[in-house]
Amino acid sequence: MSWIDDITAAWEREYPDRDISTLPPMVRLARLAILLEAFQDEVLEPFDLIAADYGVLAALRRVGKPYRLSPGELTNQLHRSSGGMTKIVDRLEERGYVGRLPDSADRRGTLVGLTRTGLASQDKVFRAFLDASDTLLAPLGSRGLRQAGHGLAQVLEAFELWWAGREEGAR
Repeated sequence: MSWIDDITAAWEREYPDRDISTLPPMVRLARLAILLEAFQDEVLEPFDLIAADYGVLAALRRVGKPYRLSPGELTNQLHRSSGGMTKIVDRLEERGYVGRLPDSADRRGTLVGLTRTGLASQDKVFRAFLDASDTLLAPLGSRGLRQAGHGLAQVLEAFELWWAGREEGAR
């Protein structure tokens, strides 16, 4: 019996009148969140980056050449506050990973773009993360990985719908 089974049994004993079938998946997700954050930190540590910093490098890389987005586009893609995004971009600019450039489409605006150093760093981190992920999830096999991906997609959709409903209610 796993520790989650122990927790479940204890809550079933304390609340015999309640269906607690949603509790074990939620406890597993909470534990997974902690382990995933630790996994990301471990992969990023040799590169002296945190997840928020790498998120910006990755977003700029995914957009394709010339690897540029406006600060607003970064804020929207990464679900950050504009103040938080400014701090991240400042940190990355200080390290030479990104630069601020004038936006030719909007003379009042700026774009954030990957530098050669930032592009090289993003590539190294991506490869390290992919290698570590391959090693971590290898025991699942291709079938297990597809099943996990499908199940996690369903759980994520449930969370997204729940949050969308809360945001609608706040308006």
